[in-house]
Amino acid sequence: MTVHIKAASLRGFVVEVFRACGLDPESARTAADVVCYADEHGFTTHGTNALANIYAPRLRDGRIAAAARPEVVSDTGAVAVVDGNGGLGLLAMTAATDLAGRKARTQGIGMVAVRGSNHFGSAGFYAQRLTEQGLIGMALTNCGPQGVAPPLGGALRMLGTNPLSAAVPSGEHPPFVLDMSTTVVATGKIQAAQLRGEDVPPGWLYSRNGAVVTNPARYYEGTADVAWLGGPLATGGAKGFGLGLLVDILCGPLAGAAFGPNRQVLGGGMPQADSNVGHVAIAIDPAAFGTASAFTSGMDELLSTVRACPPAVDGRPVTYPGAPEAARAARSLAEGVELPDAVATRLRALAAELSVAEPAGLVSVAAA
Repeated sequence: MTVHIKAASLRGFVVEVFRACGLDPESARTAADVVCYADEHGFTTHGTNALANIYAPRLRDGRIAAAARPEVVSDTGAVAVVDGNGGLGLLAMTAATDLAGRKARTQGIGMVAVRGSNHFGSAGFYAQRLTEQGLIGMALTNCGPQGVAPPLGGALRMLGTNPLSAAVPSGEHPPFVLDMSTTVVATGKIQAAQLRGEDVPPGWLYSRNGAVVTNPARYYEGTADVAWLGGPLATGGAKGFGLGLLVDILCGPLAGAAFGPNRQVLGGGMPQADSNVGHVAIAIDPAAFGTASAFTSGMDELLSTVRACPPAVDGRPVTYPGAPEAARAARSLAEGVELPDAVATRLRALAAELSVAEPAGLVSVAAA
């Protein structure tokens, strides 16, 4: 079951939840932009689901500092470093993205690393934010010292899912927006399947001896691990593992933040919480490589040609990353934002806990 909520109502609710958790009005609105982007574009594990299960609980118990504000600690030419000071990753990465964009407009390229941050939501929000200024955007994050997946062939969980996003503006078409974890799936989808009482598709989880696992509980019992993008070594898993390690290198040692492969795990320590998370924002101005209009024309031709490819299956037209999500966002604005019933239930509980009014429509047809 799902519910549909008007986008404006959902956004107002999210702002009030953040305000009840201690954020000032401007920060609450900024954080709500990131959360609502995820739900509107169909990334439901990273929207209000994350608000209810990550941001609100951690703001309330102090694991995320509600009063912390991102601070630029180093700024040289095209690069800078921002310290999130233990606050919301949603705020630190938005500030870093905007700073990278300003640098790109004056120097052709801007790269800003973030340390001392937390979970930053959907990576695509930041990359796409730069396309709205005519810039190419990239966003990366690690999971701090948290161990979610073992190195390929390893037996200890040392790395996060380490997602990345890249977005490129176009003229006639929705922007290209690649938003992906470097594991075959984000762990939030494993949790969602478990909550629904469903198996996960073959290829998401493997036991330590390489057997396919479909029971999501096995992941949380520690008897199965999430696969890297590409799956086992024989089917290209080294590529996903290599990408995940690269993200940890850029967002950890380079940014001055924590990183997954830490020696505590080798000594038998438990995987740590995702604190002191690192991010990287990169902005590129296409005009620095020629003319912005020529680049836009080239993008239109490229994307048009991809879409014109005859489909392998009738009725299933060829598309590209970002186009289906743009269509979903348009439907969200026109028909309401679709949320899984489990998320709506959690939001109703959160509203009661914080004495915040529920948005209209937060009840499924079956529950009404």
